[in-house]
Amino acid sequence: MTEEAYTEASLERLRLDPENPRLPREQDWASASEDRLLKEFFRRYNLIELARSIADKGFTPRHAEALLVVDDPPHADHYIVIEGNRRLATLKLLTSVDSRRAAGATGSEWDQLARQASHLDPDSVPVIVYPDRAALNDYLGFRHITGPTPWRPEAKARFIAKLLGAGESIGDVARRIGSNHRTIRRYAEAHAIYTQAVEADIPMGEVEAAFGVFYNALDREGIRDFLQLGRQADIDTLPQSPVPPNAVEQLSDLIGLLYGDSSAGLDAVIGESRDLRKLGEVLANGRARANLLRDRDLDRAWRVSGGGRSDLLGLLDELHLQLAQVNGQAREYSADDEVRDGVRRIHLLVADMADRYRVDGP
Repeated sequence: MTEEAYTEASLERLRLDPENPRLPREQDWASASEDRLLKEFFRRYNLIELARSIADKGFTPRHAEALLVVDDPPHADHYIVIEGNRRLATLKLLTSVDSRRAAGATGSEWDQLARQASHLDPDSVPVIVYPDRAALNDYLGFRHITGPTPWRPEAKARFIAKLLGAGESIGDVARRIGSNHRTIRRYAEAHAIYTQAVEADIPMGEVEAAFGVFYNALDREGIRDFLQLGRQADIDTLPQSPVPPNAVEQLSDLIGLLYGDSSAGLDAVIGESRDLRKLGEVLANGRARANLLRDRDLDRAWRVSGGGRSDLLGLLDELHLQLAQVNGQAREYSADDEVRDGVRRIHLLVADMADRYRVDGP
């Protein structure tokens, strides 16, 4: 086959994709049974909502929404579903009591939905057969990285790494899937560093589920310097191990700061995404960094780094602009008692600050 072809296939001939980027990477899915894959999709994804929709409205997708498949050579006359695994898993659960038992979908609602979906024809599932996986890369990249149904960050990074591993450059991948060079480079680098950490036996169990934190952390200048990474703008081809050997210990420290270390009873120092800015500033300051690694108090270490000063300067600039705006508008209401009272309170506060900090007039 040299181009895609539309047809119909029975559910028995359709297999879940063991290379799906949504599957957790720490397990070998290539040898997993269909029941094991089905159980994982049921466990990880909320298939009940999709099941309700299919049971209510049926499964009669337009040609463009059919499952996208490739031949499964080890199994004659079978296909692997590359795009549409959630829909395939849901169809299997709705039409087979054995599949529901294997996946653990034994609740009464699943049985009720299966009865409601008894009109489904398991022998006539619309599919489009592609010649090979590579023929679907452009579609998958656009749809799940830059398009309407994005994958989670770790799955995006893994898919991009797969394309780069096939010999394509960062620029090639960016053009193919309609993204920009910087985004592709960031995902590729994050995946390479993640893989490097796994190979260095750094515990990464928490990272995959919250990969976006790791991805965004690597965009902070202070964190990049801490790991001895180069400037991203200078990167076009990535080394297999971006973190130098003498900085792998720092990589382990970073993972512990971002996600905690349950084996050592240590919590993460990051509470929300904006804390990454503070962490970058702390790691860029030797004294503050030592303070953080010792006490694991990000706010205190940030103050040691001088972070409070930069925030204060920003507030002063913002206040100056607002006071200038107030000064212009207040002139129109110079006789208004409430306005005059507000100006008086500001005057007293500014006079107190000038006296406290011994600020002379112009």
